[in-house]
Amino acid sequence: MKIGNIRTLFMTSTVLAAGLVISGAAQAQSAPAEEETADQGGIAEIIVTARKSSENIQSVPVAVTALSADDLASKQVFEVTDLARTAPSLTISTGGTGPASIVYLAIRGQAQNSPNSLSDSSVGIYMDGVYVARPIVGNLGFLDMASAEVLRGPQGTLFGRNTTGGALNLTSNRPGDEYEAMLKVGFGNYNYQSIEGMVSAPVSEAVGLRIAGRYGKRDGYFQNDKIGYPQGSIDKDFVLRSTLVVAPVESNLKLTVIADFVRYADDGNATAVAAINPSVLSLPGYGAFINPEFAQFVSSAQLPAFTAANSKWTDTFSRPQTGDSQIDTLQNNNEVDAISGTLEWDLGGVSIKSITAYRKSFTDDSLDLHGFPSSVNPFTPFLPNATSAFISTYNNEQFSEELQLSGSLGALDWQTGVYYFKESGDEQSRAFVLGGVQSARTLSEYSSRSAGAFAQLNYNVTDALRVTGGLRYTWDKRTIDRQSTDNWRKPDNLEVCTVGPNTGKTAEAAPCTDPRSASFKYPAWTLGADYRLSDQLFLYAKTSGASMSGGFNSRFVPAPFTQQFNPEKVRDAEVGFKGDFLDRRLRTNMAFFFAKQSNVQRIVNALVGTTLTQFVTNTGKVDAKGFEFEGTALPWDGMELTGSLSYLDAKYVRGSRTENQGTALAPVLVDRSGEPVTQAPKWTWNVGATQTFPTSFGAVSLHADYAYIADRAMDAATAKSLAQGGTQSNINAIAISNAASIIKGYGLLNGLIAINFDNPGIELAFWGRNLTNQAWFTNVFNGYAGLGATVQFQGAPRTFGATATIKF
Repeated sequence: MKIGNIRTLFMTSTVLAAGLVISGAAQAQSAPAEEETADQGGIAEIIVTARKSSENIQSVPVAVTALSADDLASKQVFEVTDLARTAPSLTISTGGTGPASIVYLAIRGQAQNSPNSLSDSSVGIYMDGVYVARPIVGNLGFLDMASAEVLRGPQGTLFGRNTTGGALNLTSNRPGDEYEAMLKVGFGNYNYQSIEGMVSAPVSEAVGLRIAGRYGKRDGYFQNDKIGYPQGSIDKDFVLRSTLVVAPVESNLKLTVIADFVRYADDGNATAVAAINPSVLSLPGYGAFINPEFAQFVSSAQLPAFTAANSKWTDTFSRPQTGDSQIDTLQNNNEVDAISGTLEWDLGGVSIKSITAYRKSFTDDSLDLHGFPSSVNPFTPFLPNATSAFISTYNNEQFSEELQLSGSLGALDWQTGVYYFKESGDEQSRAFVLGGVQSARTLSEYSSRSAGAFAQLNYNVTDALRVTGGLRYTWDKRTIDRQSTDNWRKPDNLEVCTVGPNTGKTAEAAPCTDPRSASFKYPAWTLGADYRLSDQLFLYAKTSGASMSGGFNSRFVPAPFTQQFNPEKVRDAEVGFKGDFLDRRLRTNMAFFFAKQSNVQRIVNALVGTTLTQFVTNTGKVDAKGFEFEGTALPWDGMELTGSLSYLDAKYVRGSRTENQGTALAPVLVDRSGEPVTQAPKWTWNVGATQTFPTSFGAVSLHADYAYIADRAMDAATAKSLAQGGTQSNINAIAISNAASIIKGYGLLNGLIAINFDNPGIELAFWGRNLTNQAWFTNVFNGYAGLGATVQFQGAPRTFGATATIKF
């Protein structure tokens, strides 16, 4: 069945279900579950849904960080990337060769690899119980959020496919049984402007409705004199959400329908040049260098004429000169339309939940891969410049249905269910490489289908001892039809096929098509035990396994790599304890883990001949071990201290990653197992403090937090040695390339002052982010060996502003 037909069926069934529930209601009330219950005697009890049922965070045998709506506001968590400042072992990159909205999630060294539509994230994003398959639209801003949970470690049993590293469980607010309204207006430097509003009302005794929306814009952070305007602006950020809850008490039914609408546009990712390779770009008078904002790798480094040694880290110099207006106008655009319906039915001993969802998204982005305007072309004098840039577009539709059953039977608590997921779409890239040496068009249509069944049992052996076992089995099928051609600058009918049986023929003579399909099946499981030593101390131990689906590459893949890649597997063991002490004025939670990964999926950026490509391949095995600590303290009235710390030691298993860097006839086998594991920083930590002072008119709160992340490699390579036929220049180039691909460690300081008036309900807040104006970078594109430049993508500089909020 086509997704369009499924969408129609879903919308029709949702409306009918709403009608049935409303018509059966005599009296009803709608009250969302509290994520955090107030307790003046100590640290508040936090209720999480980390195991798809409501549990106290201090008695759930999962390493999880939970943030309430108040936490999200005080810590200024406005989008997914901000969560990296709040949880141990979580790092989030964005930008890169994808749009500003893409998120590359990593937990405990398990990382998202590629924006490719046929490869997945190892950390699943769940919004109101719905799996968001494409992280390419994962970083759109939060709106009217109730809570966010960061689950660490494999979550494959209950949360399903592609959660080998963990899951982000995000929940929006629900309408209550009282009238509410809110209006927030914000202003800041860089001409930041935002307006946000919410209205929540009980339409009747059985029905509640909540509508929230936001519109914002901002000038660019990053000065670019080459194109005449700063980059990093937000030209449009419009988000709208409507939530309908129908809850007739007598029928024990509740239906929740949520619709989201997003329109976002900016003027493209800014880039900072980290290194230039003179053997590729032949810049007269300049040697190999790394920008001193990153590292002084070459002692005699010289900077190109367009910058200077004291240039600001926020400066950028991108200006593609391809002659194509879509590529030369740097941009990111996102559109998302989504609707979901959750039907819950409490039958007494058994609860039934059905989550049906449809989501449609469109994304396009263009990027300058050199990071500077070059008028020098090393290949031929007939081409005007050495620009390397591209534009990509992504269309995606997804449909999912999950049916859950849960209940209790004496000492046994159980959950079971089935899951179905389907997506389809297309992606296209038009590249312009080294002044037009390559102008290839990469076009692929794809579809994916996944089905799974799961069950998990919790048995209370005694009042203190509980054992848990869970199993899920997943069946995936993926198809792709590559339709790539040699040169998009030709007339459409004269482009030459570069894939499939008609390679070398023009599109006019024969269709460009290369259909392929593959199926994968794999289990996920968990087994553990937990023990409550006392009311204050909880211990647990567990082991689990999960897999990240295999897939296809849509772009060109050189031999000996293959178009298809296999599922990545993870097996782990974890022990932890959670404790509340000093009359619940001190909370300390710790987890120790060890994980074994095999068929590790990693991204490769390459220039093969004159063909620029990016693809995913299976590499070797990785062993990762470490520990995590989270703490909260209430040392005196009105003060809350929070902090977390994580250590990660992730390494390739010796000898598990051997690569042929020669040819099939003359192989040169290179052991790459000594390379660093990408997106796996050794240390991450954060601290925060909030002091609240009661006043005659309300309260004043002062908050500050600081988050640090250590060096992390974003790309790595091993060169052939001289004994194996490599050259000294090649070995040196790889060393420079690797050094330029490391994001140096950094720390970000944020602060917030909030003044709350009880009557009327007004809050005035003064905020600042990156208060020390720390130089930091979010991602890397390493084209040093191929295109001649490595670029890094800047994070936001110091920002500050104020908001005024009124609640009715």
